[in-house]
Amino acid sequence: MIKDIKILSVIISLTVFLFIVTFSFDEVPEILAQGMQPTMMPRLIFTLIILLSVFQIYKNKNLIDKKKEIIKKNAYVTFCFMAFIILIADKLGFFLTIFIFTFVTPFLWQRKDKLNVFFYSIGMTIFIFVLFTLILQLKFPQGIIEDFIVRNFY
Repeated sequence: MIKDIKILSVIISLTVFLFIVTFSFDEVPEILAQGMQPTMMPRLIFTLIILLSVFQIYKNKNLIDKKKEIIKKNAYVTFCFMAFIILIADKLGFFLTIFIFTFVTPFLWQRKDKLNVFFYSIGMTIFIFVLFTLILQLKFPQGIIEDFIVRNFY
């Protein structure tokens, strides 16, 4: 537990520092802000990281240190898949990237129920689209599907 507190303290300290750095960002004119100032999203993310780190410290306060398990092979495969998704995200676009990521990742961790994972992937893609595009008014990169729709239907 002591090692976890040290690591989480470093994460919290670094996050607080980065949060403070966001106060030095320039203000963008409202017409260019795409619905929110550039400082808003980093501050939201940093706040979430701090809250989750504090929650982790609170949750594990009575945990006893024991020998950690060896990292399983599927963790490395998942890391490689995430790196691959990041590399091809610009070509695939938002919808396809999020859908593929949320569909394939559960199978890398030995989920067997394909139908539930399929509906989960569709639901997460729609949720992320609604949250970031409609509510926060952020623009995502367009890819294969978006280009096809724009070329053929507009």
